[in-house]
Amino acid sequence: MSRPVSPPSAIFAIFALGALAPACSTPASGDDEVGTSTGEGTSSESGEGTSSESGEGSSSESGETGTPTGPDPAAICDELGLPVTPMAEGGSGAWGGLAGDFAVDTTFGPWALSEHYSGCDSYVFINHLGDGTSDSLRASFSAALFERSPQNVHYFFLSSGADPAQGALDWQTKIGQALSPLDEAQTEYWTERVHFVDDAPASIQGSVGQFFAGNTNVMVAAIDRAQRWDYPNSTNDTGGGSFAQSGDVLAYTPRWYNFVHAQALELEAQDDAGDVTEIALIDHVEFVPDGPAGPDGPFANAFNNAVWTAEFPDPATMAGFDTMEVVVTGRCGPVGGDDDCGHWDYEAFVHWCDTEACDGELREVLRWITPYARIGERKWVFEASPMLAMVQAGGAQHFRFGMRWNMNPGVWDIRFRLRNTGKGSAAKTAVPAFVGNRGFNDDYNDWEQVEFTPPPGTAKVELVALISGHGQSTGNCAEWCNHQHEFTVNGQDLHLREFAGQVVNQGCAERVDEGVVPGQWGNWTPGRAGWCPGQPVQPWIVDISDQVTMGEVNTLDYRGLFGGAPVTGDRGRILLSSYIVYSE
Repeated sequence: MSRPVSPPSAIFAIFALGALAPACSTPASGDDEVGTSTGEGTSSESGEGTSSESGEGSSSESGETGTPTGPDPAAICDELGLPVTPMAEGGSGAWGGLAGDFAVDTTFGPWALSEHYSGCDSYVFINHLGDGTSDSLRASFSAALFERSPQNVHYFFLSSGADPAQGALDWQTKIGQALSPLDEAQTEYWTERVHFVDDAPASIQGSVGQFFAGNTNVMVAAIDRAQRWDYPNSTNDTGGGSFAQSGDVLAYTPRWYNFVHAQALELEAQDDAGDVTEIALIDHVEFVPDGPAGPDGPFANAFNNAVWTAEFPDPATMAGFDTMEVVVTGRCGPVGGDDDCGHWDYEAFVHWCDTEACDGELREVLRWITPYARIGERKWVFEASPMLAMVQAGGAQHFRFGMRWNMNPGVWDIRFRLRNTGKGSAAKTAVPAFVGNRGFNDDYNDWEQVEFTPPPGTAKVELVALISGHGQSTGNCAEWCNHQHEFTVNGQDLHLREFAGQVVNQGCAERVDEGVVPGQWGNWTPGRAGWCPGQPVQPWIVDISDQVTMGEVNTLDYRGLFGGAPVTGDRGRILLSSYIVYSE
């Protein structure tokens, strides 16, 4: 599907000799859009588009580059297996607004969105502001940007200085150096997806000029898969041990856009199928900050650990559901200030309460870790089917939403989604097993054996656990070290949960494809033991049906290990909620 290209030496010469680039590069007819690729995109902020078979863009508002005669730009979407969204008309220069058509003059010739619109790409803009931070960001770009990026992204490099054309050549030289370690096929591909803009940002034709005219001091911006303006937030990375500028960290933003777009389409498809019963626990409620932001960020502690009530269907209707998911949406901002964005990676919980006052038994339904002050919207979908057992009675059910230490301000929305997906059984009883927020030390393994008796007729028995390690004690445990969690059924069948390979550099950043929110204003990129900032702690579920005897007493034992042996010393703390769940 690729066009013939010059050998790598000629391509690098194009980057080094910016003035000659138009004569050596692809004509601006639109046939430079598709390259060879085996990479997969998986991430958008709102994902509002729906799948389309054509993916043809509307006519250009600028209309200066002629009619494309080359391959269909949407071919890349087919190659990557990504749905195509038709180009939307109109445009806005506001964050979150629709990004319309635009046309730029680049060192490689003119380029217009409507003539290159694929229906599955996102677009990232990096603007050199003429200050030291911009200098550091530009100097930081390397081949890692392209090695980490999804295939469905374009990068535009702009300059707000007195001579934007010279700034474009400076960008071209730097990005040419970043591309030089790549092989010929990779270089060819990315040469067609990096654009060095001669125009001053505010003078660009169309929506991009409109946007930068109203946001003159913005260093990074993006158009996501829903064709909406989004703020990528921080360009710092702590992978090297300091909060240094890193152009390469921007690669995670379009990957996250792919994730969010796919997530939105999946939820939309479920809704369209008509088999979802949705129940609001918190319906777009603004958690107003208690006061101005301080060094640790703003808080909304008047809302922390508040009890909320959700009205579930009657028991007969509840009996027809075998699947429960919880969708949590949080939004903070606006761009330009973080007065209502929590600054730290707080542990967040939703607990089921057995009384309206929530003064009796509490059972954890879901857990996540908040992102570091990331302005914008984030949405998480939690698997909570085992927790159906807690709400089988239907009617008014009470829950406590809290965060350890401080509640993040912003607008919060929490919804239960009930479905029947044909599993053949559903969770009816959840027996609490090992639960606690314990120091991971010499006394940690002081757990009593749990006895349980699945009633006759039980179709399935599952061990369900939420486990995450926290604290930075000896060996940086239990947040930054691997630890093991050993569950033993009836004294012989052992099940091990551990976090080998997760505590590595870029470990959390590489999980943006699973929903980790990028661009956080803290050390979000390194991996942790069982969690990441800006991501759910999903339940670990093990089917133990074959290892238990229905209608008789069974046992479950648990111990925490470090290095394969019972933990000793002071190694932080473990946050654990576990259940034995019976399905009928």
